[in-house]
Amino acid sequence: MTPTDLRVRHHAALERLMLFDYRVTCQTGLHIGAGKSVDFAGSDLPVLRDASGRPFIPGSSLRGVLRAGIESFCFSLGLMEVHRKTPPEALAGVPEDLAKGWKDLDLVKRLFGSVVEEKRLATSGSERAGSISYCSRLQISDAICEANALFEVRDGVSISRESRTAAKEKGGKFDVEVVPAGARFGGRARLKNPADYEVGLLAQALWMLDEGLLLLGGKSARGLGWVKVEITTPRDLDAKALLERRGDEASGEFGSVKEKLKTYLESLRTLADFAAAAS
Repeated sequence: MTPTDLRVRHHAALERLMLFDYRVTCQTGLHIGAGKSVDFAGSDLPVLRDASGRPFIPGSSLRGVLRAGIESFCFSLGLMEVHRKTPPEALAGVPEDLAKGWKDLDLVKRLFGSVVEEKRLATSGSERAGSISYCSRLQISDAICEANALFEVRDGVSISRESRTAAKEKGGKFDVEVVPAGARFGGRARLKNPADYEVGLLAQALWMLDEGLLLLGGKSARGLGWVKVEITTPRDLDAKALLERRGDEASGEFGSVKEKLKTYLESLRTLADFAAAAS
């Protein structure tokens, strides 16, 4: 790990494209909610379904959990300030406004993107002056249920914390629809122009989700949201590989995150050592 690894990652050029498939298997029930139902015959809190009626996990839901995990991890290890160590040589040949904005983006925003309101950007003397809106370089597809899943309906009762009895004014009894343990979902992740430590950040969050250190979906306090995560060996492509159609090659068998992304987890450890030495 060197300071030049913190260089600007352009969207215009395709330097590197990484793809891998992921598989999420429910260890407990899972509830990705579709909001309150107005159907008297259905559940009060149904799960989200696709057009064919199968449950699915939106890419945004998985992405949000992973981002939260990466942010907490970076805060704990002091990685949220590493971006300030970006050296001048890493910004050579970069337009001035982009160079200033890049130095203002922390590691999480550099990977997941950042949107800055124009009125804040135009405020003179603002702490955010010089910031840029930067598109995400991580895309996660919806995870589609691999088979026709059955559903469970679990009853619940709203409890008043003051009287410790059923809260009649909030509806009292309700039920929650749940995808049962054993259901399996599959999707794909894509990273554009990532540094090795950025792949490591994603790997760390996926491992945390697999270990139960992060939980997926709603109603986790009721024991839901524990999942197993497996991925395929990543395909690391450049423009020449795409020209030769090497992106169509199979990515291999599913395995553990620690096994498939070991090299990138080691790169993340190197980044943590660099941050500790620089602090």
